[in-house]
Amino acid sequence: MPGDQEGRDVLAQLLVANDAEVTVRLRLSAAEAARVCNVSPRQLIYWTKKGLVQPSPDDEHDYDVLAMEKVIRIRQALEKGNSLEKAAQLVEKELAALESEADRLARLTARDLEEELKRRLERLEERVQQLRRSVGSTLTIARLRKAVVTLARLENEGALHAATAAPGDDARAVVLRLGRAVDELESLLREVQPAAV
Repeated sequence: MPGDQEGRDVLAQLLVANDAEVTVRLRLSAAEAARVCNVSPRQLIYWTKKGLVQPSPDDEHDYDVLAMEKVIRIRQALEKGNSLEKAAQLVEKELAALESEADRLARLTARDLEEELKRRLERLEERVQQLRRSVGSTLTIARLRKAVVTLARLENEGALHAATAAPGDDARAVVLRLGRAVDELESLLREVQPAAV
């Protein structure tokens, strides 16, 4: 029904408009927060008892969005091989840097903030262009590498009797020459790409 879709669109806009308020007020129980953060309730409670995560100031059995963000970041740091203490330190440092940056941005005038955002957008657009250039060459090298592997397999199976690049070359020599050319191309691209960044 068209009326239902219009109502949903209006509701979606309202929800987006009130997103900050919803985020600030959202509280989940330990079990719910653990599920959302992809940790066990036991881990969450242990981290809370160790003082690594603070429950909601309104209810010691609930966790707000900031606490859940911290839990997720600690879990991610653990997945990278850090100890629990090191993970918590890294997360504290990250969150302090984010808070400092948010404070800095809040102090900017509207005009300065707009200029800051324009500069960031320009840097992102430059990075996207660099990635687009390197992805093309990377895909080409990947195709060449696949061709070398396929040729080597065919040569080993004896399927490349007459496939030669120049008189006197056998199939094995063709495969080796192509492999060296791909290696050299990859090496040149590695030298050129950092200069573009």
